[in-house]
Amino acid sequence: MSPESITIYPYDPFDIDYGITFLNVQCKEEYASFLFMLNQLKKHETFVDDIDQFIHFYVDEKDNLKTSLKQIVMIGDLTSFELNSTGNLKLVLQKIVSDNQIINHDRIEKLNHELNELIFDSISSYDETFEYDLLPELIKLLKSKDFKIDSSNWQNYYDKLQSVVRFYVEFSDKRLLLFHGLERLCSLEQLNELNDYLKSIKLAIVSFESYPMTLKKSGLNTRIYSIDEDHVRFDY
Repeated sequence: MSPESITIYPYDPFDIDYGITFLNVQCKEEYASFLFMLNQLKKHETFVDDIDQFIHFYVDEKDNLKTSLKQIVMIGDLTSFELNSTGNLKLVLQKIVSDNQIINHDRIEKLNHELNELIFDSISSYDETFEYDLLPELIKLLKSKDFKIDSSNWQNYYDKLQSVVRFYVEFSDKRLLLFHGLERLCSLEQLNELNDYLKSIKLAIVSFESYPMTLKKSGLNTRIYSIDEDHVRFDY
């Protein structure tokens, strides 16, 4: 088994590479059942263990369950996904605070050194560490600004998809983003462009689909697993 794979009973594991992978289930009933079970694993933006072993994700060689689940985010339908959700903005807030803590820690250390030197001239026994916590005030300031991710330049769903990818690259440590229905929202050229970009940044997207497909679309560079109405699997 590849260290990066999805197992769905009763099928053999579906290996996942960096880039885009389509998992196309042509049987509508099976697809609906699969999406239902997939969403049963979702609790807000985290996953819980599937006691029935119906579906499992493996994206970490050292820990094939608990660590892997932390590195996956279930986005679902891109059209209804809210990038400016409370949970997502909290990740942005944490990143801003973290970055500012590092910057201001260096400034405080410099100030501490200067104060010690200044005071040392008057009181030779003084050499204390100066501590000041900016975190509470910085969080209060950022929350008061009612900040949000700008979406005014989006012209189509591909623009939104690119923003979603950039968000998780910049503000999280996720390795696998799960969607459904991406095939109907993007052109072949857009999918190939995004596929190349994801490979360059070592990120994987899996989109679950349900559409008639007998052969892989000519010119499409993404990986496709297709399961037909008779539950026969085809790998492209």
